[in-house]
Amino acid sequence: MLPQRQSHIIKQKTGPDDPELQTNLQEALGQVAPEDVIAIADELAERHARLFHGLETDSVSLASSFADIASAVAHTKANARTITNYFAQGDYSLFEQLLHGEAPASARVANFVEKLDALDTRLALELATGLLHNTSPSQHWLWTRWLWDPTVGTGILPLLAGSIHNLIADNLADGYARVGAVTAMSVKFGEGTGLFVEELTSNEKRAPFANSAFLACAYSVYLYGTTSWRLSREFNGLLPTLPNMARRLLGLRKSGD
Repeated sequence: MLPQRQSHIIKQKTGPDDPELQTNLQEALGQVAPEDVIAIADELAERHARLFHGLETDSVSLASSFADIASAVAHTKANARTITNYFAQGDYSLFEQLLHGEAPASARVANFVEKLDALDTRLALELATGLLHNTSPSQHWLWTRWLWDPTVGTGILPLLAGSIHNLIADNLADGYARVGAVTAMSVKFGEGTGLFVEELTSNEKRAPFANSAFLACAYSVYLYGTTSWRLSREFNGLLPTLPNMARRLLGLRKSGD
C-alpha cells in the first residue's frame, strides 16, 4: 500500500475553527490565476444571456429549456436528472412565484423548498437559489451545499468566515439571508487574494458573477487540498484541474468541451 501523502496545498486537518485556515487558503489560492476567475465569470455571463436572461420577465420559456437549467444549477449529472424527473409532468407553476412573487426573496425561497418536500432540501435550495442568482445575479445569491451545508456543517463560507456562527439559522428564510450576508463578506477575502482584478470587477457583464467564480475556485482549492493527499500520484492525475473543478461546481462545462 502506498503511504498517504500530505497535501502541498492545504494541511490535513482544516476546519472553520482552524486559526491558520484563512492564511492557508490565501496562500493556496495562489494556484488560481486571475485569468481563471475572469474566464469562469465570462462563461457564467454568457450562460446568463443564453439561458436565464429571458426569465427575468417571463418564466414561460423555462419549460422549453428546463433540462439545460437543471444542469446549470446542479453540480452533478445525477442531481440534474433528479430535478428533471421531479418535474417530468411539466408543472412549472411554482417557478412563477419563485421568480416573480412579491414576497421577499428569502420567503420565496423557503416557500419553494417547502413545497418540494419530496426532493432533498439541499437540492431544492440549489434549484431555487440557482435560478434566482443566474437570472438576477446582482440581486440574489447561491446557496449550494459546497457553500454551506448545515446538515454536516461544511462548506467554503464557514471556512472563509472562520466560524459557522453567522450561518446558524432557525429556518430556511433566515438561512438564505445569512448565507447572503456571509457571501457578501467573502468579497473582502477575495480582494485580499489579488484575484479581484479591475478587468474582472469593472466589466458590467463579469462583475455580477465575480464572487461566485471566486468562491467556486476557493472551494476547489480546499477540496483538492483535503483529498489529493489520500490519493496516489496516478489517481491525482485523474482529478480535474482546479478551474475545471470550479466550473463543475457552477454547472459549467469543463474547459475544452
